[in-house]
Amino acid sequence: MPEPVAAGSGKGYNQGHEARVTQRVAVLVVDDEEEFCRWLSKDFERRGYACATALDSKAALGVLSAGRVDVMLLDIALRSESGLELLKKARRDHPGVQVIMLTGNGTVRTAIEAMKQGACDYLAKPVDLAELCQAVERAGGEARMRRENDLLRREIERRDRFQEFVGRHPSVEEVRRLARKAAAADSPVLVCGETGTGKELVARMIHAESPRRHGRFLAINCAALQESLLESELFGHEKGSFTDAGRFKPGLVELADDGTLFLDEIGSMSPATQAKILRLLDSGEYRRVGGVDDLRNSSRVVSATNQDLAAAISVGRFREDLLYRVNVVTIRVPPLRERLDDVPLLAEHFLDKFHALGTRGRKAMSPQAMEALMRYPWPGNVRELENVVERAVIMAEGPRIEPSLLCLPGASSCAAVPFETATLAEVEKAHVLAVLARAGGNRAKAASMLAISVRTLYNRLREYGLD
Repeated sequence: MPEPVAAGSGKGYNQGHEARVTQRVAVLVVDDEEEFCRWLSKDFERRGYACATALDSKAALGVLSAGRVDVMLLDIALRSESGLELLKKARRDHPGVQVIMLTGNGTVRTAIEAMKQGACDYLAKPVDLAELCQAVERAGGEARMRRENDLLRREIERRDRFQEFVGRHPSVEEVRRLARKAAAADSPVLVCGETGTGKELVARMIHAESPRRHGRFLAINCAALQESLLESELFGHEKGSFTDAGRFKPGLVELADDGTLFLDEIGSMSPATQAKILRLLDSGEYRRVGGVDDLRNSSRVVSATNQDLAAAISVGRFREDLLYRVNVVTIRVPPLRERLDDVPLLAEHFLDKFHALGTRGRKAMSPQAMEALMRYPWPGNVRELENVVERAVIMAEGPRIEPSLLCLPGASSCAAVPFETATLAEVEKAHVLAVLARAGGNRAKAASMLAISVRTLYNRLREYGLD
């Protein structure tokens, strides 16, 4: 177990210790109160974290440069330098580190600024240790996930980020062309397409190539939340604005300022929320839930829908004036059945992806399995294909994937789960993904087939990294 770094010393973890703690959350406490640092360091070490401390900005930057840090607990009022200044430097030079701000006399303004600068959370002093540990666990999980994603991106990195939208079909080339055009402008974009076609990927492509690429890309599924929760997530809320509002919370609109806000399934919004989004697009103004002040925002809005919004307008479920505002540029993402020639490319792409993630080694599709993939109509589109390939990779005992492992609806046979080689978690995940594939990507239908709630299914998919 590594020794805590001496307070203010700036000394990092040595290599020998680092090799042994790669699975533990590594925490850096930055506070000019030495006794507070010592207290937290001892408690974190007792709980199994690797912990270092620093009394000032210089020492903290030294620790960040010397070794892996997952989570930095940062006092907002350091004597030598503002905690916000250190936060800016940490986000610039060590973007993988998750930062939790600690404040003894913070205001809403400083909290908002910290979140805009990239802090993942903020807590008031004196800290509640249980709440702090929960925040560190969440941030540590996010840091680990980002490291894994970085490894994956390096493994399957492409010269042109637009090639991440895999395919050679003319309709795919048209999506790339329109996305490039849209990225150069700053107008609202509406991405249309069936569930599972890759609408969020198109939105991320637009953000990554736009002048806003250094800002945040924040996404929300409007169909996954009740109206009251959606409004709070989007616009934030003031303390005491409703029963569970124990503290002020900034919304995604606020946090996406100077970046991109992605509204998935915008057709599921209630009329009241639609009106507030229309105001945001028209004037850049909005209010937090329970607030009285008008706030301004300059985020770019990219929306997506799998619905016919013109039909929704005709029955009064969607505002016609909002449609005019969100679809300044419209991009249609084709369903997979319209570009079946791309199935082999996509299948190989997913095989590479799961190999990079370390999922039971590199597998290859047999010619018969690839032929079965080409014949299937893919009602769940690319997402269904990914789920089918992942399940086959998990269940395959050898290097080749045969048709029986694909478990496509209508197939004559489906290989039994090899209990002797798969863990319980793998079997459960494979079953959930197989049912989701049979439901054509429809989560409500899949949840019903699994006899669980839609919320439980969302939680499962989030655990699998497929939210």
